[in-house]
Amino acid sequence: MIRLSSKSILILTTGCLLNGCSQGPLPLEVTLHQDYVCAFTNDPKKTNYPFDNKFLIFVGKVDYTNGYKSTYEKEYSNVPLPIEEKDCVKIPLKEFEKNVVYDITLDIYKTFDTRICVVEHNNKLEIREPEPGETSCK
Repeated sequence: MIRLSSKSILILTTGCLLNGCSQGPLPLEVTLHQDYVCAFTNDPKKTNYPFDNKFLIFVGKVDYTNGYKSTYEKEYSNVPLPIEEKDCVKIPLKEFEKNVVYDITLDIYKTFDTRICVVEHNNKLEIREPEPGETSCK
């Protein structure tokens, strides 16, 4: 039988906790509607209110030269969590330039994130996932 000292148990526990907390943001779902981009988690098991019943959505252009700068932010309080599309966070379409990569982050109890481009294809707007490292979609 292997015996572990209290120091070994502390190191193993700390390592497990740090590994569990460092998994990064969860995927955020987005759909395009006539006047807005709809953001929701599609994950009822991992979408919980923090203690203050508030959450924040923010959007920023991806710019590897000048760093991240939010172009749109909004705080929500005591509203249904954006788990399903019907309860999504509505980001006005006017906040997005065509063919520019944007990072959308939903900060609830956990962080949900995605990168998108709004592009025009056959005279219709649609959402595309950009290539890694790109700041524009063509």
